[in-house]
This record gives sequence, C-alpha cells and structure tokens, in this order.
Amino acid sequence: MTDNQQWQAPGGTPAAPPPPSGPPVAPAPAAYGPPGAGGYGPPPPGWTPPPKPGIIPLRPLTLGAILGGSFQALRRNPLPTLGPALVVSLVVAAIQAAGSAGLLTNIATQSSSNAYVDSSEAFTRVFGAFGGYLLSVLATVLLSLVATSIVQAMVTLSVASGAVGERLRFGALWHRMRGRRGAVIGWAFLLAGAALLIVAVVLGLLVLLGVAGGRGGAIAAALLGVLAALGLVVLFFWLTTKLAFVPAAIVLERRSIRDSVRRSWRLTHGFFWRTFGIRLLVTVMIGVAASIVTTPVQLIFTLATTLGSPNGSPDPSSMVGTLVVGTIVTQAVSAVVGSIGLVITTATTALLYIDVRMRSEGLDLDLARYVELPPAARATAPDPYGAR
Repeated sequence: MTDNQQWQAPGGTPAAPPPPSGPPVAPAPAAYGPPGAGGYGPPPPGWTPPPKPGIIPLRPLTLGAILGGSFQALRRNPLPTLGPALVVSLVVAAIQAAGSAGLLTNIATQSSSNAYVDSSEAFTRVFGAFGGYLLSVLATVLLSLVATSIVQAMVTLSVASGAVGERLRFGALWHRMRGRRGAVIGWAFLLAGAALLIVAVVLGLLVLLGVAGGRGGAIAAALLGVLAALGLVVLFFWLTTKLAFVPAAIVLERRSIRDSVRRSWRLTHGFFWRTFGIRLLVTVMIGVAASIVTTPVQLIFTLATTLGSPNGSPDPSSMVGTLVVGTIVTQAVSAVVGSIGLVITTATTALLYIDVRMRSEGLDLDLARYVELPPAARATAPDPYGAR
C-alpha cells in the first residue's frame, strides 16, 4: 500500500487531487475571431492576451487599437514619418503662397490705378499673374503626387516595423523602399490620371448636351450634372476603399501595380464597410482638428484687414501686405496640420491592412513567431509581411 492515497469518509465528497509538481505551465494563447471551423470562439479559462511588442497587440484589432496605434506610430517614430511629410507640405505651401501673393499683389496694384479700364497692358499683367498662379498650382499638384506617395510608403513601412517592435530610421526605411519607389509614384499618377479622365468625360458629355440641346438641353444637363456629381462621389468613396491597400501591397508584399490592385480588391472583400467607416472617421477627425486650428488664423488676418481700413477706403499697399502675410501664415499652418493628418491617415490605412490580414490569413501568428526570434535571426528570417 502506498502512502499517497487520499482518504475519504464513507459517503463523502472525493477530495481534490493534489496540485501537480513542477513549474506552472502557461496556457497557450488563443486567437480572436468569428466562431467557425477555425476553432475561434470565447477564450478558455486561464487565457493570456497576445503580446504587444510594438504599437499594436498581435491580434485582430479593435477600433480603439487602430486609432491608438495610428497616433502611437507618429509619437514613436516622428522624424522618419512626420519629418518628410512636414518638409513636403512646407515646400508645397511656399509655392502656393508665392503664386497667390503674386496674383493678389498684381490685382490690387491694377485696381488702384485708373488706367486699367482701357489699358491692354494692365490686362496683360493681370493675365500673366493669373498664368503664374496656374503654373504654381500645377507645380504643387505634381510635387504633391510624387512626394505624398513616397511619404505614404515610408509611413506604411514604419507602421509595419513598429507592429513587431522595430524602430527604423529614415535611412533604413529609404533602403527598404529600394525598387518600390517607381511603383508607388506610378500608382499615384495612375490614380490621379484616371480620376481626371473620368471627370473630364462626364463634364464633356454634359457640356455637349447643354450646347446641342438648346434651352431644354441646358436644363437636362444641369439636372444630370447634379446626379453625376452624386454618382462621382459614390464612385470615389467606393474605389478609394477597394483600392486602399494598394500602396501597402506594393511596399510590403513587393507586388507589381496590377497584382497590388487585385490584392487590395480581394482583401477588402468582406471588410469593405469596416475599412470605409474607420477611414472616414479618421478623415473627419483630422478635418475638424484642422478647421479648429486654421479658422482662428484666417479670422485674425481678416479682422486685421478690416481694422486697417476703418473708413471703408483701404490703402492698397497695406491691404496687399496684410493679404500676403495672411496667405503665407495660413499656408504654413495648414502645411503643419496637413502633414500630421497625412501621417495619421496613412498609418490608419496601414493598420487596417494588417488587421484584415490578421482576420483573413492569420498574420498575427506569423508576426508572433517573428517577434519570438532572436534579433540576430530576424535578418535571415522570411519577411512576415511577404507575398503569399
């Protein structure tokens, strides 16, 4: 007879077995997700949450985790993300301010002269200033397309590395973009060109209808124009949501533009409204914050212009000076706010991309295995975000 048997009284309740010897074993982490064939469901007793090595926990993300991760991506690595965005925004703002200031100065100067009514020279100067303004607008559009696409790619790479606890500097992010810069710039121009082509075709058809149909055609063109505008808005939101993950697929999975379009189309299937809603929420938040910051600045310079002419006859030189200074300051403030908004919205889209892949492909497990590797082994390990 052994001496480790548990005695119990007749008819009593069996005693609980003794606790096992040895160190306690931590329960295996469970995955979140919808119940189904994959074994998902409520977490079992003793469940421990997944690790959070970086800006997000390695599990499918909630709205709070996505919003918090977007702002934390900015705070955690501001120089490689906010720095380029801020430089680009300030350069674009300087070009816009120069064009606007030149146009305002020329118009105000000609307006103060009595010879502008019958002088062709005055008209030529104003027309030249307006042409310079249009050139500045075109230059800022082209520069914004190139620079914004590069900034978005760098922010996406920074968010992806931050999710696994890495903090890459500007040089490392730029090196990882090797071979991908042309693709992200080409995608930006392709998207902008397609948008301009669609708008031009719709406007052209409406103008032809209004010119060829007489008065009735003009009325029909106006009504169809309202419907076309609503349709273009719906088409814009639908396409931008379905194609939201194209830049991430280009830089993280290193796919071609065509494959990235197909990839984004497949990833958003079943997650369209979630992706659309969160992106729209963040865009509205950024827009409200930008209005709160820029509106007081505009009001201050508008009030300064009014106070500078209390008798209703403003001095052209002082008015032009106030308008120019107000334009420069407003553009600078808008550039700072816009650069912050660009980083946050891009980080949100990158986190949505990671979240969708966690929910549909089990990316959280790949990221967890990658995090468990020693730092020396990560250099030769397969990229967890790589194409499948």
